Amino acid sequence: MSNRPVQGRSQSVPMTLRIQPISNNPTRYSWQITYGTGAKKLVRNYELVVKDQGAGHFVIDEKDGTLIDAWWFGDRLYSQFRVKNRLLNTQYERQSNRLHYELVTYQSVSSAQAENDQQKVPFESYQLQVVQSAELSPVKE
Repeated sequence: MSNRPVQGRSQSVPMTLRIQPISNNPTRYSWQITYGTGAKKLVRNYELVVKDQGAGHFVIDEKDGTLIDAWWFGDRLYSQFRVKNRLLNTQYERQSNRLHYELVTYQSVSSAQAENDQQKVPFESYQLQVVQSAELSPVKE
């Protein structure tokens, strides 16, 4: 995975994503992301849960009470969520037998009011902070 902050040095970090069905339940999958290797590796164990197959609606359950809504559209899984004053946008795109991953992090820089049809409309502006991306290929274990 390439981790490219707007300010600071870019880094490359080994990343794996394992997606496996949980028993014979076709609506729940283990979703395990591993960053790094050896003693410094960080393993994140989540579940991918089908909420509405027809609508392409999934939930990524972080197993700590955090549920991230995600939508499968075309060949991509999209999610967007806010943690404190940071907005995170993720995409997983299937390309042949590969999966392209991208996570973009923004930080809030302003809240303001705009004129829109003579009504005040609140909006926020965000500054780009970090872009993480990876090309993931299937491996046999």
